[in-house]
Amino acid sequence: MYPSGKWEGFWVQEHVGRGPMTEFTLHFAGGRVRGDGKDMVGRFTFEGTYDEETGAVRMVKQYRGAHQVLYEGRPDGEGSIQGTWTIWPYDSGPFVLRPALPRPTGTEPVQEIS
Repeated sequence: MYPSGKWEGFWVQEHVGRGPMTEFTLHFAGGRVRGDGKDMVGRFTFEGTYDEETGAVRMVKQYRGAHQVLYEGRPDGEGSIQGTWTIWPYDSGPFVLRPALPRPTGTEPVQEIS
């Protein structure tokens, strides 16, 4: 359902704004998801589950030496996962995660249109 490898995304918190997550990894296999990465709060790991039929994802983001954040989302129909993060009972907000696309290097061959 979801590709394992490099992902990117962001979360939104009312008084903080948009918190981008630099390229991070997610590995999907047999209904389990695991990963790690970094954002403006610090280094984190992801661990949780996904439904292979519906694509629903539920995972915990654990910041090293700090708090946990619950991420619950669904596929958006275009390859991304959208949902809500929650730090219970304090706060919650939206998030988007998507597979990272290779960045152009400038050395790609030019395809002529005829």
